[in-house]
Amino acid sequence: MTFHYDRVTITSLFLVLVLGRHPDGDPLMNHFSNTHTTLRRWTRVASTIAAALAVSVSLVLVAPGGAQAARRTSAAPIAQQAERALDALDRWQRTQDPADYIAYARNRGLTATLTALDLEVSERELSEAWAHVDITKQEAVLAAMSQLGVPYEYYGMTPETGFDCSGLLLWAFGLADVAVPRVSRDQIRSATPVERAEAQAGDLVYYPGHISMYLGADTMVHSPNTGNVVEVVHLPDRSLQFGDAVSA
Repeated sequence: MTFHYDRVTITSLFLVLVLGRHPDGDPLMNHFSNTHTTLRRWTRVASTIAAALAVSVSLVLVAPGGAQAARRTSAAPIAQQAERALDALDRWQRTQDPADYIAYARNRGLTATLTALDLEVSERELSEAWAHVDITKQEAVLAAMSQLGVPYEYYGMTPETGFDCSGLLLWAFGLADVAVPRVSRDQIRSATPVERAEAQAGDLVYYPGHISMYLGADTMVHSPNTGNVVEVVHLPDRSLQFGDAVSA
């Protein structure tokens, strides 16, 4: 088994973190970047690039014969980066300082980039999917992503106990101050129905007996079943219902 490096992704990370360019098209980010060009560009550069390299080296593998590893991830570096983004979001919400927003947007973008790298989806598509929804959905997405690797636990609702599928969403939306029911069936019923083509990052994805959170780029984060952990996967090839829990 050999390692595969995504040079395009590592290059884009360098541009974002060191040169101050940002690929995800966030309107606030672009505005603040134009007026605050001397902000703290080197903060956490070493640690975030190390996280990117860790994902690139250890998680994106090419098996003998060229067959790729399963396109799913529960990578700890992604969860850690999501935690950094949540911390930066909290700081910006308290200060309303444009510099703090830029720090948040960069951490959010890096979380999306690392996820896209691991799942081999479009980095730009996933980053823009997160950047172009309201801040409540962004927080719910990052909260769920921060729990990658936490074990499935029937009726679990916290990082300490583990999560079942609806418990993960209950916790993630709760962090974003959105109240949702406890049971997956009730969660989708209480949400505003959304067509698949119109689904946004942070929307619910449901099929009988299971619920997840949509991330964009045909991916979702969920707590699947006993013996597994919170992970990001591609949408299953089956009939799905989508719903907006934030606007309900």
